[in-house]
Amino acid sequence: MAGAVPTNTRRAYELDLACFASWCARHGVRPMPAEPKVIRAYLFELADQGRDERDLRGKRRPKGPLAYSALMRALAAICVSHQKSGYLSPWKDTIVEEARESLAQLKGTAPKKKKQGLEGVEENLLFRVCDLISDDIREVRDRAMILVGWQSGGRRQSEIVGAHVEHFKSSEKGIMWTIPRSKTDQTGKSHEVALLFVADERYCPVRALRRWLAISKIERGPVFRGVDMMTGKILDAPLAPQGVARRVQHYVKQLGLDPSDFGGHSIRSGFITTAVKLGRKEADIMEATGHRDVRTMRGYVRRAGLFEEAAGRGLIDEALARRNAKKESSE
Repeated sequence: MAGAVPTNTRRAYELDLACFASWCARHGVRPMPAEPKVIRAYLFELADQGRDERDLRGKRRPKGPLAYSALMRALAAICVSHQKSGYLSPWKDTIVEEARESLAQLKGTAPKKKKQGLEGVEENLLFRVCDLISDDIREVRDRAMILVGWQSGGRRQSEIVGAHVEHFKSSEKGIMWTIPRSKTDQTGKSHEVALLFVADERYCPVRALRRWLAISKIERGPVFRGVDMMTGKILDAPLAPQGVARRVQHYVKQLGLDPSDFGGHSIRSGFITTAVKLGRKEADIMEATGHRDVRTMRGYVRRAGLFEEAAGRGLIDEALARRNAKKESSE
């Protein structure tokens, strides 16, 4: 429960804590340190009835009972607040743990990922998507964007569109990408990932990126920018993060797949799933993705040596070899 809390999460925590404090005042119990049975009673009321208007104090009331994920966020807010105040977090208290398990059963679910990005762009789908991409200037960008995002550890949308020319450094082994800040890195500490050569240039992120930069003549600033559909002019502003998902959806739709099954996390989940299937070590995968919790990383599955030990090393080559071997055996 420790660590930096993203801005949006902090705001949500503030609302959760305000509601909990108001609820405790109405029931004549202390909010801190809160007794585990008090927390349990509060969570079950949220699960059964939702928030009370008296606790929201004029703020918009969410409709109906809270979902499991919202209940766990409310609990997390209470636990973080306890830790910051020097009290023991109630998260692992026996009563609270039993409440969490009961609520999961009551709601009939464990914490769900968003619908967007439910399906991953795994290796075979990655090849099929790349095979669709033409030499149109926008699609040259898309090839680079998808391959760079995929092989570098399944980067998040925000990391992909936040990439600047200055963040990439070429060498004879490939390209080193320094990501200044990520979702799980609220302190601004950078994270380095390696882009590696792939024998088949159609699926090579290094060649794809270099080609896009050469054609676009982008020498500084955002790498993956918008392109005017009418004129083909490259804009100054980067794509919005959702633009990555929309381009993935554009291609999977052409393949006859449901685009609503794909989205923001499809590149990330596809990389992780492929890496696991091909036997990469969890530690190497987490080094590439930036995950700090192995359980979170596993949820995507359906250093001086960054180049030698990168999880993406040879991954596309190996997957291509498997595909070609299957083709030959069936002929």
